[in-house]
Amino acid sequence: MPNNIADHSDQNLLSKIYENIVANQNYYLDEESKDLMIRPLQIMASILIITGAFALMFELKYFAAFSIDIYLGRLIATLIGFIILALTYFKFGKEHATILVHILLLTIIGSFSSIILAIPETIFVNSQLLALIIFTSALFLSWDIKNQIVVAIYYNILFAFTVLVNDSSIYLIPNFFASFIFIVFISLMSVVASAVNYKLRKQILVKTFEAKGIFEHATEGIFKVSIGGDILIANPAFIDILSYSSEEKLISSTKFNDLFSSQKEYEQFYTYLFEEGIVKNFETIIIDQYKEKIDVSFNAHLSFDKKGNPDYFIGSCNDITEQRKARDKIRKYNEELRNLNESKDKFFSIIAHDLLSPFTALLGYSEIMVNEYQELDRKEIGQFSSDIYMVATKAHGLLENLLNWSRIQTGRITFTPFSIDLKNIVNDVVLFNYENSKRKGIKIENLVEPNIFVFADNNMLETIFRNLISNSIKFTKDGGKISIFSSNKEEFIQVTVSDSGMGISEEDIKKLFKIDVHHTQIGTGEEKGTGLGLILCKEFVSKNGGDIWVESKLGKGSNFIFTLKSQKME
Repeated sequence: MPNNIADHSDQNLLSKIYENIVANQNYYLDEESKDLMIRPLQIMASILIITGAFALMFELKYFAAFSIDIYLGRLIATLIGFIILALTYFKFGKEHATILVHILLLTIIGSFSSIILAIPETIFVNSQLLALIIFTSALFLSWDIKNQIVVAIYYNILFAFTVLVNDSSIYLIPNFFASFIFIVFISLMSVVASAVNYKLRKQILVKTFEAKGIFEHATEGIFKVSIGGDILIANPAFIDILSYSSEEKLISSTKFNDLFSSQKEYEQFYTYLFEEGIVKNFETIIIDQYKEKIDVSFNAHLSFDKKGNPDYFIGSCNDITEQRKARDKIRKYNEELRNLNESKDKFFSIIAHDLLSPFTALLGYSEIMVNEYQELDRKEIGQFSSDIYMVATKAHGLLENLLNWSRIQTGRITFTPFSIDLKNIVNDVVLFNYENSKRKGIKIENLVEPNIFVFADNNMLETIFRNLISNSIKFTKDGGKISIFSSNKEEFIQVTVSDSGMGISEEDIKKLFKIDVHHTQIGTGEEKGTGLGLILCKEFVSKNGGDIWVESKLGKGSNFIFTLKSQKME
């Protein structure tokens, strides 16, 4: 039952839509018929005035005996023609064009009938002229059969009346019966001609109505532009895209080239149009009335005159702002997906190789100590313990980096910035790396001035320093030196971790800080790295609103430099 109700409701809705379309079409046909009738009516009224004036001069001369009757008849007809012509320029005349046509034709028929009534001998000439006028008006007006039949009735009744009230001598006039038959024949032909003409005109109007409906209700902007760039026609959708209130305002205030935000793209559009004759899916940015930028796609084709010269072009315009945003989002998502895949590959690579290595060493050392501890002296046990500590420390650092990296990628890392004494945090990290630096005889200097405060997350900042300093230890030869110092750069503090190590080539510098490039070097003590530490540093520095870069020359040490927001203390 619900489905039946729904189907019935849909049918009612479709019926109403169809009725509205038919009603709108009929209204359009009626209005267009009125508009099309005004011009012929004006021409016919003008002809009546002119011919009436000439007829007065001609007929008064050759029919002097009937001058008063003819004069009054022609004068009245001419005045009626003048009044009808004047009315066509007012609202009343335009709304009642059909009535005015009937009055005009009645006046013309009555005028000729009065001449025949006064001068029966003119029946042949006047009937021929009147028949010509009636037939011409049928073609000229192209109105419906009903009105043409009414005119034919006027015509025949008035002609018959003229004959019947005349004296019997009229029947003896030569060509009388030929004139009578001719009038009846012309009446029928007028009706047929009017019917054919009306049907053809209605077909044209229906097609025009459909085209007008498509033009006005199209969701895409449609326009016609002259070769000089003047906008000639614009549909409501195009006007709406450009945020204008009317077609007149758009046409009067804007040229087509003014719409383009880039003159270069406008020239490119015209080049395509004139070389190919057509432009398809030309994406560009246009500017609306309020100087807002809109992403659009243009389609256009060039039209030529009879001589083959470019005359104008017609085109359409689609607002693709949302589509472009969607494409940008998809592109962004694809980029993020690519980065996630690269991160995943990097993550599993580290787990599969770099994290496995220290645990292999740990298992090996611990196995020796478990199985052979009774045979080992104190010195050997101390050496193994030191090696186990070193490997465990390395594994711990690697695990910590991996955990931080995974938190960054999944958005689960906490970010809590506050004011931090830079010298103190560097001291803490230097102390943490004391054993590693002592083993290689490397001197670490904390040259950061006292009372330098930065606004950053403490855990992230510790990780940055820990990775940079441990890297410097790894790539600095025994007996080398590492210095950490800072300098004020307006709202930022610039921190440098400088070492006297092996340095980095220009080619390798380009590979640093990139997750998609697996770059590691063996340290001066055969230490192995994952490349993850520097990438983590870059992420954390960026999270704290700074930048990081490296300055280095092969064999001459390296400077890792990064910036942090300054925190001025009162």
